[in-house]
Amino acid sequence: MRERQFISVLLVCAILGALSFFVFQQRNSGVKLTPLSCTFLKVGKADAIVLESGGRAMVIDTGEEDDGQELVDFLKNRNISLVDVLIITHYDKDHVGGADTLIANIPVARVLIPDYPGSSTEYTDFMAALKSASIEPEAVNTSLSFSFGDALVRVDPPKSYEIPEGAIEYDNNFSLLATVTHGSNRLLFTGDIEKERINELVSEAQLPECSFIKFPHHGIYNTAQEDLLKLIKPRYSVICSSDKHPAEKKTLELLKKYGVDVLETRHGKITLISDGLKLELHQKVRH
Repeated sequence: MRERQFISVLLVCAILGALSFFVFQQRNSGVKLTPLSCTFLKVGKADAIVLESGGRAMVIDTGEEDDGQELVDFLKNRNISLVDVLIITHYDKDHVGGADTLIANIPVARVLIPDYPGSSTEYTDFMAALKSASIEPEAVNTSLSFSFGDALVRVDPPKSYEIPEGAIEYDNNFSLLATVTHGSNRLLFTGDIEKERINELVSEAQLPECSFIKFPHHGIYNTAQEDLLKLIKPRYSVICSSDKHPAEKKTLELLKKYGVDVLETRHGKITLISDGLKLELHQKVRH
């Protein structure tokens, strides 16, 4: 178990018009670092995540096609004129759909993609946008690491997973994993990994303990998730969900069983803040 000098969960409910605020906070020992923020946009059952630190910006997935402009507007409102790194975890439409709009509106310095062939219309549009912007994406077929402000980012592809014979849908288990280490806080972004990929990670003990997990596959339950939680021992989690497709009851019960505090984007945009010493999650909830 990770040693904590102080752990608190703070719930703040303030009605401002139709808004409420929720805050989770965790304190750990460590040195003072440039803060890291991570925003999970409310874009339905889709992932659109923006990390910021030291004047740099990284985007993990871009939601569906109709979410692209919302992502661009968010970045511009944050005065972000350059995306340093764009990670597309996999080519499902609810992860790559808004990428063409992002690339057409804001310069992107580096693009990391999974190493498998896409087939969707959204994938084709994404590739066309990259070509138009003269961006050569990097297909990740082995683990790589890079600095992001005072954080270290590690991106991992699957090691042994292969497309099952006759499979029609196989994108999820090719998801790139991103682990962001910021002081004593470690954040895990899982794309849509399912049972087979989780079993690979657990059997090879590929993951360290993490303070936070972006829960896989929009909160859809599978039996391997318990082994994942046992391995990484997270304290907090975010599920990218919608009112039509909320996290499954079994998933929420599992997270509760292991003492994980969880927020869902279906209730509103979520912001995670790390200063290397503590971890906070804030949410604006629209009623």
